[in-house]
Formats: sequence, structure tokens, C-alpha cells
Amino acid sequence: MSNQPSLPNAKRPRTFLRTVLWSLPLHVVSSIAVVGGAAAYYSSIVSSHGTWATVGSWSLTAIYVVCALIGGALAGVLSAAQQTVERLELTLRDWLHALPAIPSSSTPAERSLATARQEYEALVDRCVNHTAERLRLPRWLDKLIRTALQGVVVDRFITSCTNRGLHLVAPQEFRNWLLAEGVSLGFMPVQDQLSWWRYLILGLLGLLVAIVFVLVLLNK
Repeated sequence: MSNQPSLPNAKRPRTFLRTVLWSLPLHVVSSIAVVGGAAAYYSSIVSSHGTWATVGSWSLTAIYVVCALIGGALAGVLSAAQQTVERLELTLRDWLHALPAIPSSSTPAERSLATARQEYEALVDRCVNHTAERLRLPRWLDKLIRTALQGVVVDRFITSCTNRGLHLVAPQEFRNWLLAEGVSLGFMPVQDQLSWWRYLILGLLGLLVAIVFVLVLLNK
């Protein structure tokens, strides 16, 4: 494919590490304040019930603080991953505006579905590679994105063309479909998976707080 569109050269976006450095402390401090604070409140209530009750309650507080630290850190990393995936999607959308410039005088304006599949998969993979390097994605997040995008976006476009009875497609056809729904369909499973794990962790931390308040009610 001649005259491929150049990859985005805009101002370098915030890297994954920088996003983590902003998101991680926020989640950790919030988790410790809520979960650890609830446990400390329970300890202050039962501290007058004897030495063993005091020791047990403050041991529970220490365990809660550790759980809040771990849970908050994981939630912060997952939140940073979500934000990074959003930036990756936006960068890919910006780059897709260059796709109509692909054809040249030596390249036919339309190509068969088999040819289009090879060319467009190479284009998407090339842009994801370049953008992932700019965002400095960790290996686990890079693998998660590639697994979700590998073949899925182009396969759905080819299926869409087949259902419409198209046998030849132009580059701008692929570009328009991607901007309309293809990119979102590709990144949606990644976002959903990251959101599910993040809310699961926050839900478990909330359950710890609920247990503490039940213990408070039982000791009143």
C-alpha cells in the first residue's frame, strides 16, 4: 500500500505512568480514609470493653488499612488504565482522518474485501503499535488491548460490507465506518473489563465498611 497516512505526531499525550502517579494516590488516600476511618471508629467504640477487645479492634483496624491500601492501589491502576485506553482511542480516531489520502495514482480507489482486510488490519495494527509506544503502556495492558482489537475491528467491517452486498470498498468507506462505530466497538470490551474489575474492588471495600457498621450496631 503506497502513500500510507503518517501516524499521529501531535503533542505527546500523558503516558500511563504519569496517569498512575495522579490516580494512584487519590484512590489510596480515599480508600484508607473511608475503610480505615470506619474501622478506627469501631475501635474507639469497643475500646472501653476491655484489653482484649481493644487489641482485637485495633488489629482489625490494621487489617482494614492494609486492605484499603491494596484495594485502593489496584483501583487506581485500573482507573489509570481506563483513562489511557480512552486516550488511545481518541488518538486512533484523529489518525483515521488521514485514511482517505491512502489511494495514489498507482493504487485503485477501490479494492476487494480480501485485499482490504490485509491492508486495514496492517493499518490498525501499525497505529496501535505507534500509539502504545507513545503512551508507554505496561505489558499487561498492551496485551489486553491487542487481544481485544486483533482482527475484531476489521472483521466486523468486512462482515458489514458482506451484509450490504459490497465486494469492493474504498479507504474512506473503512474510515467512515470506524469513526461511526468501529473504533468504539473495538475498545468497548477493554473498557468494560477494566470497569468491571475496578468496581468489583470498590464494591469489596464498601462491603468491608458495611461489616464494620454492622459490628458498631451490635456493640451499641
